[in-house]
Amino acid sequence: MKDCLALYLRLSQDDVDVKTNALKDESDSIHNQRLFLKRYIDSQADLCRFPVLEFADDGYSGTNFDRPQLQEMLSLVRSGRISCIIVKDLSRFGRNYLEVGDYLEHIFPFLNVRFIAVNDHYDSSRYIGTTGGIDVAFRNLVYQRYSHDLSEKVKSAMHMKMAEGKYINHCPYGYMKKPGVKHEMIPDPVTAPIVREIFLSAVSGMKSTEIAAMLNDKAVPTPMVYKNLSRKDLHNDAMWSHQAVIRIIKDYKYTGAMVNFKCENETVRASAQRKRKPEEWVVVENQHPPIVSHKEYEAANATLRKVRYKGFRASNRKDCVYYCAHCGRRLRKSYGRDEYYSCATKMYRPASRCSEIHWSRTEIEKVVLAAYKAHLVLMNDAYEKIQARVNGNPVASCRNKQKSVLSELEACKAENLLLYEKYRDGVFGKDAFMEKKKQNLQRKDQLERRLSELQEEEEEAVRLQSELEEQSQVLHESQSLMLFSDEELRTLMYGAIEKVVVYGNEEIEIQWKFHTPFQKGRGLIREAK
Repeated sequence: MKDCLALYLRLSQDDVDVKTNALKDESDSIHNQRLFLKRYIDSQADLCRFPVLEFADDGYSGTNFDRPQLQEMLSLVRSGRISCIIVKDLSRFGRNYLEVGDYLEHIFPFLNVRFIAVNDHYDSSRYIGTTGGIDVAFRNLVYQRYSHDLSEKVKSAMHMKMAEGKYINHCPYGYMKKPGVKHEMIPDPVTAPIVREIFLSAVSGMKSTEIAAMLNDKAVPTPMVYKNLSRKDLHNDAMWSHQAVIRIIKDYKYTGAMVNFKCENETVRASAQRKRKPEEWVVVENQHPPIVSHKEYEAANATLRKVRYKGFRASNRKDCVYYCAHCGRRLRKSYGRDEYYSCATKMYRPASRCSEIHWSRTEIEKVVLAAYKAHLVLMNDAYEKIQARVNGNPVASCRNKQKSVLSELEACKAENLLLYEKYRDGVFGKDAFMEKKKQNLQRKDQLERRLSELQEEEEEAVRLQSELEEQSQVLHESQSLMLFSDEELRTLMYGAIEKVVVYGNEEIEIQWKFHTPFQKGRGLIREAK
């Protein structure tokens, strides 16, 4: 639906007082922002007749645009469904001076989208053909500097707590928050015995993979499952792995010490953190009850295999497309006379079907390459059919029909005026005039409906033409690929593959990145070893 209004609401953790845990300004709450904007819309005659869509990001910073509801709203803006965006003030939309200015001065005017910040008395419809003026630019800069200054103050307060040995972010597995005390933790009666068992098992000589398998056999919930966390990018059952076991064994916090400053943001609100060197960490002893003694901690860590760093070695990430069909995990790669793909699940669940998977790189690439070459042949055939099918320009045809309908609509308007003149001159009576006028209006309604249908046909024709051109380009490129050698194609084929799902040693499923004759982008290949 075109011409929708979008209300954008945002509340960040910076709007909450860290001392009282209450809003600094109650008017900034999502609820009050909503009421404020709806009252504003109701008071504007040019806005209240439009349908309203609402987008709210609760708990997201305005210093960057990585916000789910904001991105969804901008996606609808780009598709043409939203013609006006309304916010309480410019800081709700964003606190980044350059990005906000780019949207106000370039992106929204180009997309013909009106932007209103009520409290800042900004309405882009007043600045058509110009910028918002120095006052808007200065206000954006003030919002950005305020956010930076507030972030530094919060960061400083958190650093003071860390230096005192308080936990800040979250309790590690095995601990829980102390009831009634915000920055202290105590052993979790459910998970602390599991952590202790992991350490004692390592001291007794068990390998990390053996410990993980033991925990899986006992159906012990993983840390992620226990804390009811979930990740949308994981499509498999949670299980203990040797990495999870090693992370626990290496965590010095289980001795009763608090370890802070292990990571830090390089810039304000940076999306990624920088790991600090161990000598830069802040370690404060005896901050909470230990789960293991220092002696047990050192003994467990002494059993871990020491990996010698041999310098950075770039790995080939292009072939990370092989997945287990049974558990959904990416296949791991091992080395020998050849490279081999297998599922790591078998190390922790030996009885699982994942243990059936074992392919050498030579064997699996032979199958995938054969499928890719067959794919190119089919793509080439499809390209030739598309070229033969292209006949005329459907978009131009729709536009020509619209011109014809528009001409008839103009004729209807002229006919309506002529009828009135004849009625006024007494050529025919009132009843005849009303009947002819009714017929003319019916004809006008039919033409307007036809025009609307043609406009929809044009939109569909434009979409199909765009898809056809895109597909034609992809298929055309396949012609040149057919001249490449097998070695060159073996490298290029990974760029065309979304995923290779491995069911066993005789069956794989290839999912292509583009939609072509192979079953809407998927190809099922069966091959005996």
